[in-house]
Amino acid sequence: MNLKEFKQVKSKGGDKKTMKTKIKQEKGITLIALVVTIVVLLILAGVSVNALFGNSGIIEKAKEAQNAMTKAKENDEKQIGELTNWLDNQVNGTTGGGTTGGDDNQSTTPKISTLVGTVVDKNTKAEDAYGNKIIIPKGFKILSHGTAAGSATYMYSGDSVPAVQDGIVIENGTDGNQFVWVPVGTIKNKNNTTNTITLGRYEFDSNTGALKSNTPAQVASVENCTQEVVISNSCKELSVFRAGNTATDSTAQNATARNLKEFISTTLSNGGYYIARFEASGTASKITSKYNQKVLVDITQPNAAKLAREMYEEVKENNELVYASDLVNSYAWDTAIVFIQTYSVKTDYASHNESNTTKAFTATGKNNDKYCNIFDMSGNASEWTTEYSTDSYIINSPPCVIRGGCYNPANGSGHYTSSRSGSNPTSSYSNTGLRPLLYVK
Repeated sequence: MNLKEFKQVKSKGGDKKTMKTKIKQEKGITLIALVVTIVVLLILAGVSVNALFGNSGIIEKAKEAQNAMTKAKENDEKQIGELTNWLDNQVNGTTGGGTTGGDDNQSTTPKISTLVGTVVDKNTKAEDAYGNKIIIPKGFKILSHGTAAGSATYMYSGDSVPAVQDGIVIENGTDGNQFVWVPVGTIKNKNNTTNTITLGRYEFDSNTGALKSNTPAQVASVENCTQEVVISNSCKELSVFRAGNTATDSTAQNATARNLKEFISTTLSNGGYYIARFEASGTASKITSKYNQKVLVDITQPNAAKLAREMYEEVKENNELVYASDLVNSYAWDTAIVFIQTYSVKTDYASHNESNTTKAFTATGKNNDKYCNIFDMSGNASEWTTEYSTDSYIINSPPCVIRGGCYNPANGSGHYTSSRSGSNPTSSYSNTGLRPLLYVK
């Protein structure tokens, strides 16, 4: 609209609304004219209409370029986010996700190899080269491969890098106690095969060590953990906690698991649990799990259970469990045997008694009884467990259960890794000790 037209509108009494409408119309016509002019110029310059508007035309190419730029920007933002998460994991030594230290996303779960020797400041999930996961308790570290006596050894992958199949060893950063991860569930192997280890109570052939059936006599289940299934003729695991007593009559009680349901639940959720690497050493007030120490023996089953529970008690933060210690139960003992027979050369470990070979009672870890980095389950001292004996008709046998091989010159062959024998809660023996376990929330 030129000045003359503006004056004409003004003189005809046009109001402001009319003028604005006129201006908008003029602008629309001007823009259309501009586009038409550009198109005409391009055509005159030798650019065809098809080259402008066709599927491969200039305008279509411009749209594609814009879309590509938008997508590239989104990818850049995603990669920057992933890099930020990775850097945060490396700095904090965790994968986030609260007390469990991470989720099952392989892109965010750190490799075990990157955490060796690092004391973690919260429960931390990690995975080996094959994607098998463990959870490292707060205040512990993974031990590196070593060659000295008593060292952790990792031979499965051929590069001394810890793999779940080796039996991964952790050590408390403060007191030096050592435990071994026992995996359950489906385990991925280096040759693209898998093995499944089921958490449960098993029966083994005393001559060959073979399982008496392909499945446990009692499969661990949160829903069915209160079921008291008797196996090996006289043994069951009670689900209700009791500290036990040292009565000498029918009121005698063994000490049971601290919280069997919680042990089963956390083990199934995490895909494993920890068993002490060594038989317990230390004193009658504080036990340890360390190499080359005097084995703690001459202790009753209720006292053994008390010491195992008190080793770490229940470590909690904000009233939530971090990890807890307890005396080994029948699920943990039997499943550890299955693990050893699956991933070590000792496929008959359940029926083995190392003391028949070594003929000695020695300090922890000094016998040649090390499989999957766990020492002395088949020899040295036999060990109290939380399992319960129903042999009430045998006066001297209710209600406690002893497991494992031991050094016994008179009857060494009668005790082997999977053997069960009963005793009463007042008894203590010079060749019977204990082994704690850890379960992690």
